[in-house]
Amino acid sequence: MADAPQTAQIFLSYSRTNLEAAIVLRTELEKAGFTVFRDEDSIRAGDNWMERLQAALQGCSAFVLLYGREGVRRWVWAEVQYALSRNLSPHDDALRLPIFPVLLPEGDLHNLPPFLSLFQIQRWQPEQALPATLIQAIRDKTELLDDSNTFEGCPYLGLSAFQPEHANLFFGRREETLDALKLLGTLRDDVRPDRIRVDGQYCRWLQIEGNSGSGKSSLVNAGMLPLIQQGILWARTGYEHWHILKPMMPGEKPLQQLAEVLEHSLLPEQQRDIGKRHQCLLADEKALALRLRDFKQDGKAFLLVVDQFEELFTFSDQTEKLHFDMQLYTALQDKDCPLFVISTVRIDFLEHFEQLLCLKALYRQRLCERYLLPTVTQRGLQEAIEQPARLAGLDVSAVTTAMLNDAKNEPGALPLVENALRVLWEQREGNRLSGELYLSKGGIAGLLEEQADDLLKRLDSDLPKGKADALELLLALTRINDEGRHTRRRLPLGEARLAAGGKQADPKRGQQVIDYLTGRLTPDGGNRKANGSLRLLVTVGDNEHDQSIDLIHETLIRAKGKDEVTGKQVGYWKTLYDYIDKNRERGFYRDQLARQAKEWQGKKGLGRWFNLAGWGDLRAYRKLRPERGSVDERFLSRSRRVGWLQGGALVLLLGFVGESYLWTLNNGLPPNYMLTQQKFRLMDWGILPEPLPEMLEIPLSVGEFQMGDSNEDKYKNSMKNPISKESVNLGDPPIRVTLTNPFALGKFELTYEQYDYYVWSQRENDDSPAYPSNAPNENARGQRAVVNVSWNDAQNYLQWLSIRTGDNYRLPTEAEWEYAARGGLTTPYWWGNNIGKNNANCRNCGSQWDNTFVAPVGSFKPNPFGLYDTVGNVWEWTCSDWRMIFNGDEKICTQFESDFRVSRGGSWNIDAIYVNAASRSKDNVVERHNNVGLRVLRTARTH
Repeated sequence: MADAPQTAQIFLSYSRTNLEAAIVLRTELEKAGFTVFRDEDSIRAGDNWMERLQAALQGCSAFVLLYGREGVRRWVWAEVQYALSRNLSPHDDALRLPIFPVLLPEGDLHNLPPFLSLFQIQRWQPEQALPATLIQAIRDKTELLDDSNTFEGCPYLGLSAFQPEHANLFFGRREETLDALKLLGTLRDDVRPDRIRVDGQYCRWLQIEGNSGSGKSSLVNAGMLPLIQQGILWARTGYEHWHILKPMMPGEKPLQQLAEVLEHSLLPEQQRDIGKRHQCLLADEKALALRLRDFKQDGKAFLLVVDQFEELFTFSDQTEKLHFDMQLYTALQDKDCPLFVISTVRIDFLEHFEQLLCLKALYRQRLCERYLLPTVTQRGLQEAIEQPARLAGLDVSAVTTAMLNDAKNEPGALPLVENALRVLWEQREGNRLSGELYLSKGGIAGLLEEQADDLLKRLDSDLPKGKADALELLLALTRINDEGRHTRRRLPLGEARLAAGGKQADPKRGQQVIDYLTGRLTPDGGNRKANGSLRLLVTVGDNEHDQSIDLIHETLIRAKGKDEVTGKQVGYWKTLYDYIDKNRERGFYRDQLARQAKEWQGKKGLGRWFNLAGWGDLRAYRKLRPERGSVDERFLSRSRRVGWLQGGALVLLLGFVGESYLWTLNNGLPPNYMLTQQKFRLMDWGILPEPLPEMLEIPLSVGEFQMGDSNEDKYKNSMKNPISKESVNLGDPPIRVTLTNPFALGKFELTYEQYDYYVWSQRENDDSPAYPSNAPNENARGQRAVVNVSWNDAQNYLQWLSIRTGDNYRLPTEAEWEYAARGGLTTPYWWGNNIGKNNANCRNCGSQWDNTFVAPVGSFKPNPFGLYDTVGNVWEWTCSDWRMIFNGDEKICTQFESDFRVSRGGSWNIDAIYVNAASRSKDNVVERHNNVGLRVLRTARTH
């Protein structure tokens, strides 16, 4: 048999129960003039069987599968899997391995694996001659495709994700499906399935990674799960039978979701107790492993699918997340627990895996295999368009080329194409999809946008102000990201009803809106066929008490790119994307409310009173609709009642006037600060907004930018007494730097009012900070840029600000500061090469404050990024350690203690030569100077 693979033309695959039929089939093929390779245990003997199997298939020009009573099992599955790989992977059709399934009378056609149902099934009885069409097709090396047109209805799913029952319609990703399946189980090709060992080369956790809209969920549900259910993983895992646990998404409470999955998947309804199982998972880190061991059977493994794994980082409760992390880690490490995990995650959230204290160890040790789902190829897209059409007898010739052109370079093309095809099917002409209609609607993106806008327009007509309520609901279902990487956020049905219930938060009205957007009924109860097939929402859960509402697909909230004119991100559905952008702070307020409510719940007695929301927060929360009876709703209700009581206490402010005068004298503050103190009190009570820094998102450039100024020596030669380069310089020699992490920077330098409010709010602390001295040469504070603040003082303020807002604030690095100060330009000043007149505050800058006073913030024009006073006025602290020459520290916030840090930008009392985007100064971290202040940085946040 050693020479067989080299001479064989046909590989005959069969089950041992069909041996007699296989002998007859081989004889018939040989009569037709073919040489047949039939595995007679030569391949399966020994440890290198996979290599021998691949070698045998490599020498064959056709693959014939004899399909009988047992279907495709064990060794046959392994042969079929490699045959499919050879059939799918070559880009040249001439190199493909054609596959010919031959069905015996006792074979069950309904159990045929979905990837094989594409081929025309040849029915054959051993006493009969082979069909002439089969012999001719093998001779011509031409596949026989199934043209029976047996599928009824629309073969395209639109924006809905593929499920296992849609496996026969899942095209375009068959090669990727097989590639991903090869990563589960043993990673060695020289081990027999009955000798597989769970060791360092055995994977039980496979993670599917990809861009939003790339089809990760569909790949798992419609591609992988049906094949796993039929036993394709036996050759690599040793398990032929699989108990696929109910797929889950982490949500807000991932451990509770896991408890629900276990109870629903393992027990009949009358025996389920989700609450008890949840408590077990909280109490014992081995609970998951032990529970699965209780149901362990020989030859059977469990598979848990965790879809949208990124919800652990964007949505999940911290305690629940940590316990979920520990449960999965412990079960995957337990060799007696036959658990396998497949997770899907958006590629832009991979950096957050550091939050998983346990699973990140498997991640680092390569015990988790990662499969990056590539952008669907043009060939794959063509298959996704044409193959379902062939099954349903549709003519798509008029739209295929146009769709393929529209989808080029689009990482999330599949859902857009599926949606467009479904719309065209609904308006088909006979069996033909109209190319004219497709082009008139604006292609794949235009069809989605027009559908969604028309749906809201009809809703507004059927239900007055229904569009506004629908947009509010869609906004509530979006977890907003500062960089535009929005994600879905499921809501309990009760909360969704309130969000869609208008100003009165009417749950009945909200349910009408939900029914409309989920495709159930129109608001008047009529049939919804006239509204088309587009659904914007899906209902998750079996019974009303546990149901939640979710966006049908993230494409609805995704950006498709930047507008060439404005540079702003543009959404696939502009109406919703723009609405989210205009209300992006809503996500921040929603998270802030949840954080405050949780803190309030943990307090007792008077602690609850002092942790209620102030008037400023209540004003920000007025459009939020937490679920009735929830912690958030109870916190808001009590805060509003107390707010009215606080309003009555406002009158008592007049009694504080005398005390305020003493306060100004004791702290060396100007008399007008008596009024400022009353403002601080109103701010503290929430009646006025707190004076917190206004932040601007800084757009990152593609590629490098130059730091420093190579003309420093030329500038200094024009000065009589130049300052030593060891204390002040312009970063000469300059360097090229790339920034990768997005950030927001204060629109203005920090003001006295902002810093003084921080000091005032700490007045009850034993180690409360001191008020900085007044600005130089005048008794003024307020909107003047704050000075006389040391680097250490700035760190304390930033720590307070981070706690106060829930965001992460710090000083910018030198690189971040200079990039933002330049405003995307390369000249010394953002307005040009020369300082000019009245563009900044410095010595000889031509302003009214030159060399005498600190100017109020915002006194000069902003740079192209919208930042004010980026040069002159006051030096601004950075977090970078001082180095006379750039050495890499300019790009980081040095963590160790250092005596000297860098301040940037120049100040009111320094020569104009040292006032530009490259200006650097060496300052002691404990010293306070009347020309040094700060500007704050906020790292990117996800709400």
